[in-house]
Amino acid sequence: MGSSSENSDPVKFMESRKDKINFYLKEYFDQIYSEVRDREMEQIVDLLRKYTLRGGKRVRPILISAGYQMFGGNSEEIYRAATSIEISQSFFLIHDDIMDRSDLRRGFKSFHREVEDLIGDVKDREHIAESLSIVAGDLAVDYSFDTILRSGLEERRKIMAMKELVDIIKVTGYGEGLDVYTGTGYKLTISDLIRLHLRKTAKYTIEGPLIMGARIAGITDPLWDLRAYGSLVGIAFQLHDDVIGLFGTEKEIGKPPKSDVNEGKQTLLMIVAMRNSDERDREFIWKTLRSGNVSDADFEKLKKIVVESGSLDYSRWIINRFIERGKYYLSRVDGNSEVKDFLNWFADFLVSRKS
Repeated sequence: MGSSSENSDPVKFMESRKDKINFYLKEYFDQIYSEVRDREMEQIVDLLRKYTLRGGKRVRPILISAGYQMFGGNSEEIYRAATSIEISQSFFLIHDDIMDRSDLRRGFKSFHREVEDLIGDVKDREHIAESLSIVAGDLAVDYSFDTILRSGLEERRKIMAMKELVDIIKVTGYGEGLDVYTGTGYKLTISDLIRLHLRKTAKYTIEGPLIMGARIAGITDPLWDLRAYGSLVGIAFQLHDDVIGLFGTEKEIGKPPKSDVNEGKQTLLMIVAMRNSDERDREFIWKTLRSGNVSDADFEKLKKIVVESGSLDYSRWIINRFIERGKYYLSRVDGNSEVKDFLNWFADFLVSRKS
């Protein structure tokens, strides 16, 4: 699973596991591509392969391996099973970009825009590209379970892993639905937002992968403290992501900085800014979020309101509170101390990154 020096150095811990995960992702896609029998679908599967392989920090599969090692797991087969969560993420991202009408992902064209390039100038090009992308996302769900089935794990542990993956995909689906509902025009409370982040982000980013790794290690306990760590750190991760999304550069966030505002996302920054502002600024924020195409001048004004209202400071404060509480619950987990040290570092890493 890794040398003692790798385990004690969090950066090496991540890099060594990322390399292995990339290796097994490529191995799986090469295998599945060779099994496709339709020339047309070969192109879509090849695009899905390139899309999955080319980007991402591999945070989720790394956390599966961490959850596995925390409870005594020491087989290299974990990396084959861990690729499942990365492939399922491709499913979420592909569908999410269609729903958000996003043109970019990780600095590249979003999947449905790449499919448009693939099919060329045909009638109903946009609709056909989106439809084929939905199919690709559906295939990614199947592949995520297939990777577990093809891993060398014993049957009981495969079943435990797949049960957790079912729960991850189901809960995240609820979160996606809640996110879409926010576009109907109702204003979110902070409580609504935290519930949304628990469903859409925390479950499949932190909590679910850690629990999935523990299940593959054979642990059947509820693991409430580890779940609490994952939920709290996962919420902090998303709140920090929203800060980057408003104040970061296109190079840092991989898409235009105005994207979240143009999509009308009611982040904590917006909710608190509206709560703390006078009626004129409050109406400006809401109108800007509903516009769908904010001007550069209004975008700069919006950021200024967020800062001057104290919303940015509040967001940073609550992010740190979630991290501190998550670390407290992690301290209660009876598991490998080196992995726990890594997870303590990892929590801070997530909310100090710029991309």
